Amino acid sequence: MSPGVWWRSRVARPGNRRERRRRLRRAGFTLLEVLAALGLVGAVGVVATGSGHALARLAWVARGEVSGRLAAERKMEELLSLRRSELHGGHDEEVLAGMRVRRIWRILPDAPARGLTRVEVSASWDEPRLTVLTFVAVAS
Repeated sequence: MSPGVWWRSRVARPGNRRERRRRLRRAGFTLLEVLAALGLVGAVGVVATGSGHALARLAWVARGEVSGRLAAERKMEELLSLRRSELHGGHDEEVLAGMRVRRIWRILPDAPARGLTRVEVSASWDEPRLTVLTFVAVAS
């Protein structure tokens, strides 16, 4: 028998049709497998969403920290560049990166020792929560 005839004769048998149908039925996924895959994809989506939310909140907190620190540093540099006779306490507000930062500065002459001046700058902001940062320097 030639190879082509042998193949045709084998396909024509009724037992082979049943076997072929059985193979076709086994080729797909069961409902249980599909539901398990969807559950896994859903769980991963929930975890990814939670992680994204946490990262966005951390970025928001970091923005506040950077804005507050920058505002306090600017005021400290400004005060340290003045003469001792020009130093005086006060307060103001500055908006940095859309964040409102309140600054309060105090000048304490002859502290911590005679001839030295203690300079304190406090910056506060309330986004996302109330935070206060204080810088202290001693100038001669």
